[in-house]
Amino acid sequence: MKQYLTLLTAFTLSVFGFHPASAEEEHAEHMLKGYLDVAKALYEDDLATARKEAQALAKHDSDSVLAGSAQKVANAQDIVAARSAFKTLSAEAIKLAEGHGEGEYTVMHCPMVKGGGGDWLSADAEVNNPYFGARMPHCGGPAKK
Repeated sequence: MKQYLTLLTAFTLSVFGFHPASAEEEHAEHMLKGYLDVAKALYEDDLATARKEAQALAKHDSDSVLAGSAQKVANAQDIVAARSAFKTLSAEAIKLAEGHGEGEYTVMHCPMVKGGGGDWLSADAEVNNPYFGARMPHCGGPAKK
C-alpha cells in the first residue's frame, strides 16, 4: 500500500508539471541573487558593500567566468573601477539569466555608460542605475525582456 501511494504521488506530481529545482538551477539563482546584491550596492554608491557582495559571489563558484568578473569588482579600489568591472559582471549575469531565469529578470540599458552603454539585470521594472548611482539614479530603461 505504501509503495502504491508513493508511485501515485510521483505520477501525480509529474503529470501536473511539478519538478523540483535542479542543483544547477538553484546554483544559478544563488549567483543571480548575489549579482543583484552587488548591483544594489553600486546603485546606492556603497563601495564597501559592493566589494563584500562581489567577494561572496566570487567565492561561491570560483571556477566560473561570472565569479572571475565578480572578483574584479571585489578588488576595485574605488567606485569608478567597481562600476567598470561591473559591466563585465553584468554581461555574464545576463547570459546566466537567459539560460535559467527566463522571464524573472529585465535587462536594463543605460546609453550614457562609456563604451557603447551599459546593461544590467533587474528583478523588477524600476530603473536603479548601478553605473551612476546618485548622479543619475534613473538613467536608462528596459533593453529587452
